Amino acid sequence: MSERERSLWDILGTEPTGDERALKRAYAKRLKVTRPEDDPAAFQELRDAYEYALRNAAAIAEYVQQQAEVQGPDAEVLGSDPAALAPAITSVHADSGPAEAVPPEPAEAPSAELWGVIAHEELRMVPPPARAPELWGVIDIDPAEEAADLWQECLTRASRCDPAKLLTELLQRDALLKFDVREEFELCALRYCAQPGYALPLRHALFVALGWDHDFAYLARSHGDLVREAVQRLRADRSFAHFSEQRDQYPGLDCIMSQQEPSAYARQLFDRKFTLQLRALLQTIRWQHGEMLAYKLDVALFERWEHAVFSKRYFSQTALVSAGLGFVLHFMLSGVLDVAGWRLDDIGSSASLLGFQALAFVLLALNAFQRPAPVFAWFASIQERVQQRWSDRPALPQLGWLAAFLVLALLLFLPAQSEALRTSLSAGLCITALIATAANHALLRGRLIGCVITAFAVTMLFAIDQHDKGLALIDGMTLVYCVQVLALRSMAGIYADLGGSETALPRWRAGWLIGCLAALLAVYLRAAPLPVLGAIMLLLAVTGMLLSPFELAWRAAWPLVAMPALSSVLLSSWQGVPTVPAMLPLVRLAIVLALAVLYFTVRHLYLLHRRSAKPDGLA
Repeated sequence: MSERERSLWDILGTEPTGDERALKRAYAKRLKVTRPEDDPAAFQELRDAYEYALRNAAAIAEYVQQQAEVQGPDAEVLGSDPAALAPAITSVHADSGPAEAVPPEPAEAPSAELWGVIAHEELRMVPPPARAPELWGVIDIDPAEEAADLWQECLTRASRCDPAKLLTELLQRDALLKFDVREEFELCALRYCAQPGYALPLRHALFVALGWDHDFAYLARSHGDLVREAVQRLRADRSFAHFSEQRDQYPGLDCIMSQQEPSAYARQLFDRKFTLQLRALLQTIRWQHGEMLAYKLDVALFERWEHAVFSKRYFSQTALVSAGLGFVLHFMLSGVLDVAGWRLDDIGSSASLLGFQALAFVLLALNAFQRPAPVFAWFASIQERVQQRWSDRPALPQLGWLAAFLVLALLLFLPAQSEALRTSLSAGLCITALIATAANHALLRGRLIGCVITAFAVTMLFAIDQHDKGLALIDGMTLVYCVQVLALRSMAGIYADLGGSETALPRWRAGWLIGCLAALLAVYLRAAPLPVLGAIMLLLAVTGMLLSPFELAWRAAWPLVAMPALSSVLLSSWQGVPTVPAMLPLVRLAIVLALAVLYFTVRHLYLLHRRSAKPDGLA
């Protein structure tokens, strides 16, 4: 061989062999490192060598067998003598004409192609003998036609058997070991997956068997649009299957997946919880599952659902809250007038109730529809500035009413109050209760509001003597309600939200415990005037709620039923004092609140130390 000639077997990367399966495996292995788009010349050289070896496989196999029988298994099959393989090759090509006898000592070496060397024409000194053109790679069957036949067989059999097993069998066939046939087969599969009307089991089996779940890079370079379409349809099917599995858990999801008009669910849209859930689902599908919206859902119907859901502002819960608010406003007005010494007759009470009902419905309707827009925009800007100002202390905007509440509550302990002051305090407490409700409306729902109402009723029953005018009914109810709203806000602990230092918290709690016990002892020993002690007890109760979380649960709060009786024991030494009875209901209420906070604080500390306990003692 000349310096520029390469052995046939060096190109294929295998030992001399006539086994067609071995040649195909060697060819497929070399294709992984020899791509037509990377090195066209090397690919053409590999293709020529493979087709030549495949055409002459019978002659090569016969010669290899003869050499093995004559020289033994260790003999060199195709040696350096070019004439050795020529008789075997010329004997199997009957279509090229009658075989000519080869002289035992030829005057010149036969063509290098006859024994496995691909020579360059310009380096040959002697022209090669004429040969049939089919020896150099005439393709009898078009790869596209062969791949189309295999794909049609796959489609026909996929409806009757498992697609995964079928593809495993097809990919082991000799035809799909050819690079061009495999490429055309994958292109047929890609067109199938990129068009509507495919079978889901077959499509999923194709993605797994052909490795498309991991690598689409080769097909994406030449068929990017088809790859993009197939991947988007795959994601759409996966999203649709995921949402279909969740239909029973989310009622709103069933509306979207059923593909019905919003008018079919008009009654459900008046439910606030249902509508808010549906609103979140629509946003999730729109921004995170766009493929499912494009390929599996009706886009026009989906947009009608969005318009119906996002334009919904007024719910049945809004109407119920409006009715409750109207009744509360009427009750507050009647209570304040009663404190002032005025009473409404039947006509006045009916007019007040109906008027406040109408006012409540109008106010909540305006709030629901955000009308007038300039007023609500101005109010929203104020809220935004407050949140930005106190972003490091998120609890402060919800506790803005607390300062006014404390001032008004402490003023109730003044021994001598004029009618004007008493009326002003009652009206101020009512307004404070409304502000507390508006600031913490997100908490006042479900079981929590049930716990507040129950605790409110129990406290009013045991702590307030309605026959004693020392604490008017309206004052007591608003006072207890505001304290319970604060307790509800304190369930998760608000000390950290207020920006307090965690290292100082144990010292604050220790000081509070000592102060609370000292105040209770002072009440029993009559160490100070009763109004002063009552104001201190109320201040301690509110402060304790800021330091320790509450638990509004029956399992934790059942000892509270003993608090009114204990407060009566503490006040028993004051029963004989003639100037005290007018202040007893208010002081009793402050003592009950302080005892409740004391109980929850001690319980919280006990649970903390029990969780941190170790075999060798407390951590």
